[in-house]
This record gives sequence, structure tokens and C-alpha cells, in this order.
Amino acid sequence: MLFNVHRDEGHNVEGYLIPEGFSDVPKILVSDAEGDIAEIECDQLHQAVKSSGRHETGLVGFKLTENNIPGLRHRSTLFIRDVKSGLLLYRRPLRPTQINMKVVRIETQLIPHITLDREMVRHFQYALPLIDRFGQETILQAFLLATMKSIYISGRLQVRSYQEFLDKGFKGIALLSEPYYEMALRIATLKRCSTVKPVFLGERDMMSLSAAISYFSELDLSDTDAIGKALKKAPPKVRIVLLSPTTRQFACADPEQPSTRRDIAFAMDLISRFEVIGHINDTLAFASSLGELCNLDMDHIPILQRNPAVDRMASELRTLAVAESYIEDDLILDYYVRQAMETGSSYDTRP
Repeated sequence: MLFNVHRDEGHNVEGYLIPEGFSDVPKILVSDAEGDIAEIECDQLHQAVKSSGRHETGLVGFKLTENNIPGLRHRSTLFIRDVKSGLLLYRRPLRPTQINMKVVRIETQLIPHITLDREMVRHFQYALPLIDRFGQETILQAFLLATMKSIYISGRLQVRSYQEFLDKGFKGIALLSEPYYEMALRIATLKRCSTVKPVFLGERDMMSLSAAISYFSELDLSDTDAIGKALKKAPPKVRIVLLSPTTRQFACADPEQPSTRRDIAFAMDLISRFEVIGHINDTLAFASSLGELCNLDMDHIPILQRNPAVDRMASELRTLAVAESYIEDDLILDYYVRQAMETGSSYDTRP
């Protein structure tokens, strides 16, 4: 999906929405703080879009005026979404609370920090949390909103595929998980997904995780021996979900690609380019650095804390040699990152 708003003159807002489907009729939902205002079908011809074969009719543009959106000029909280997906296309500037900065927060846990995102999106003109629910084209479009000076993006992205944007104005932030804790969290989440589909997992995630969800569906999480046997017998499609996910997320462009020892150094290099890096063992320090970066009161930055039940499972995993073999690269990466933090070679790279 491609989209942008290239003009907002108060009484006139113009943009486009090119849907994923060749024959789909794009529609936008216009709303403001008081609620939905109108659903409008895109009816402006973009001949280049039609000529290139990107859309059947080329009717992908939209134009908002006082005629179809009464009081448009005075709707300071106006925002526009794609009707089909709910994707935010545009929001008018937030004054005076807007943070004029481009931030990408890399989510490293399978269960995302939704409460943190909920607080952060309140301060940015354009915000797209859980961006990994969408396809690569849509993700790239969000990064390429050149006219926006206030952007917040978050999600479980393969960092290597988007590292160029760290050199194009985006400030990277991430809270790293602890390897055994993340492994326990993933196993517990996969088991739960067999009965309840979490809202934070998109269709692509459910497809890629389907084998692991089925495999762990009957596993007794209180039986350490059973967990060990399941890990030993796991087929490749199940193993890849648990194999050093943090190293693979930072160093591998393909989420299905296993990591190697060489990837640890690459992941370390990428992490060093982030504006703020935190660790789940010290969320207070992470909140403090994030608050300083964004000039926010750290008391209003909610950070998801470690779950006691998952912590207990993580402790049991530490006794299993097979569990260690799954996350060897992450354990090495985690050691060096924590060493850098403890010795003062901080990953907070701001002057």
C-alpha cells in the first residue's frame, strides 16, 4: 500500500491511497477528536499510477474541501485512515505537545510493549505502532513520509532491512529482552495462540508461527522435562521461531534465516548506532534515557515489566542444555551489550 498527503492548506487537503489490490476501490475515513466525519471514495485520477499498471483505474487520489468535510479549516485534530485496514494515512500537527523528531522503536519481544506505544503516539503527528502487521511496501512508505517531521514507528522489524533510515533522520530506540526470558515468553505465547489469537499478531505472523503454535499447543509448561524433550525433537519450522531471535532480528534480513557467530558482531554494530538502548533488567534506566531524548516526564512512560510466571519458566530453561543451544548467539550478544552498559560504554549515543 502506498499513500501520502502532499497538501494541507487548511481548507483543502489532497493526497492519495494506492491499495494492495489492483482492482480495489480505495476509501478513506476522515475523523477528528469528536468522532468519524465521513467515508470518502478516492476519485482523483493519477494517470501515472494507471499507466504503470499499479492500479486498474488510477482513481487513487482524494481531495477534502469544505464541501465534503464541513468546517475542514477549523478541524485541528483531523486525521485520515484507510477504511479497509485502519492504517493511519495522515494527522494534522499536534500543537503544542508535538515532538518534532523521527523515531523508530524496534520491538524485541514477541509480546509488544503496547502501553509504551500508546503513550508515545500521543506526542507525534504521524504514528504507526505494530508496523510489522503490514507488508514491506507499507512499512517503507511510512519511513518515506518526507514532509513529516514528527514520526513514531514501532514493531518487530528486521533491522538490517531498514538500517539506511538510521542515516536519514530516524533515531533508533530499543529495549532488549533477556534471552531465556524471551524464550520462555515465546513458548508460553505460542501455546496460548493455539486457543486465542492475540490482537498484536497479524496474518503474516500467524502463518509463519503456525507450525510452532500447533507443536506447543499441548505442552505442559510446568513440566521442565517435557519442555526439554519438546525442544530436542522440534522440527526446523518450530526451531527457527526460538533460535536467537534478537541476533537474527538485528543482523538477518530474512526472518527465517538462522544466525551465525559472525552475525553477533553485525548486530552489535547496528545496536551501537541506536540513540537509546535499554535492557529489560533495568527498565528504569531505559525510561530515563527515553524521557531525556523526547523531553517527556519518565513517570509517564509505562514500561512492561517482567512477568513472574514467565520468569519462573525462564529459570527452569536455564537448567536445560538444549535450551542454551537454541539461544547461544543471543546469550553472547546479551553479555556484550550488558557489559557495555555496566562499564559506561553506553549505547545512549547522544552528546
